[in-house]
Amino acid sequence: MTFKFKHFEIQQDVNAHKVGTDSMLLGALAKGNFSRILDIGTGTGVLALMAAQNHPGATITAIEPDLPSFEEGKSNFEKSSFSDRIHPVNSTLQYFGSMERFDLIISNPPYFLNSSLSEDPDRNRARHANDLPIYELYECVADLLAEDGEFHVIIPYDLETPHVKRAFDNDLYVKKVVHLMSPNGSVKRSILVFSELEVDPEITEFQIRDDQGNYTAEYKELTKEFHGVEL
Repeated sequence: MTFKFKHFEIQQDVNAHKVGTDSMLLGALAKGNFSRILDIGTGTGVLALMAAQNHPGATITAIEPDLPSFEEGKSNFEKSSFSDRIHPVNSTLQYFGSMERFDLIISNPPYFLNSSLSEDPDRNRARHANDLPIYELYECVADLLAEDGEFHVIIPYDLETPHVKRAFDNDLYVKKVVHLMSPNGSVKRSILVFSELEVDPEITEFQIRDDQGNYTAEYKELTKEFHGVEL
């Protein structure tokens, strides 16, 4: 199965976590003056490739613990025009050692807590937080983030409070919140931006689809530089 973007392609036969609107939004919104970027749990490599497109002068390190997923992501990097700027690493976050500090850390992490596992171990690793507990995520991010850097993460809305608390425990503070709204007005996901600077967070809302199930004009506008076909 291949997902075609304007400037790269994603092969996703092996990865249990396929390209979706979560990654599209997280990658498209992560803009700024970043030169050293870390993608935690790169999977297919979509976030790393979007980061490379968004930041032409940046180098991107993409870590992935699952070997088959890593190999597929690495292949996607090698086939892209950004291959010289993306460095894949087969490692868990907990064992990833780096002397470098990153201006931007980005992640669409495993997020299901205390939920039943499926019979597919690859899907479990991609979607369950058993292998990357929230407290370890923020401990590691705090160690790897540059002094003026940002951590961007997308999570289910009901996990917003524990993520903010764990970040606070590691001296990371909410800089921005984007609530992803369902057509019925409920909040489905949260994109959180953390930094070491304690400020009043900017809180906004974003709707991906309208009540007819069609992509909204704001979603089309945000992602138009990435999608290979008109939505």
